[in-house]
Amino acid sequence: MMNAGLIHERLRRQTGFIASYILYGIALMGIVGLAYGKIYFTNEQAKIIQDTVEELNAQVEVIRGKVLLCGAIYPDGDHGQFNARHAYPAPPNAQANRDALNNVTCPGSPGGALHLGQLSDGVPLPQVTQEFNPWIYEHTDAAGIRLILSPKVAGGGAQVRQRLLRQLGSLASASGDDVVISILQ
Repeated sequence: MMNAGLIHERLRRQTGFIASYILYGIALMGIVGLAYGKIYFTNEQAKIIQDTVEELNAQVEVIRGKVLLCGAIYPDGDHGQFNARHAYPAPPNAQANRDALNNVTCPGSPGGALHLGQLSDGVPLPQVTQEFNPWIYEHTDAAGIRLILSPKVAGGGAQVRQRLLRQLGSLASASGDDVVISILQ
């Protein structure tokens, strides 16, 4: 017959052995949970970036449509800035023919005062996402009509800008932190 102290000692060792496996299992579950959390966070971040890029692409198309509609509704308009694309808006009295998109008017509209957001299509001008400044509209003789997207913070929105440049291809270029998007040549 075994000594009661010996049985108690064996039982204590086995309990310690089992407890170490339980702790090992808990640690392993924590590591796996952390890895899945990181994968989930990365996937969510990529989804947010892609959603932002798709939103900006849609905004570019809305703005392009409004510029073309302005020229189609008022084909006899003349921006009076230079000898190209007369019926399309050119920011009057703006430095380097650039202005905020909200200030751009159709040159053939009554009094030349109808803003792009007031056209008869009923679609308001899109508001850019929070990490970027409002759209800048540029119309020059040589470069055509372009939109400029600038981050609010230097270097901000880098992944969005890179993906936008890739998706728009030859229609877009980088100028410092800005993305310059060609609307009409």
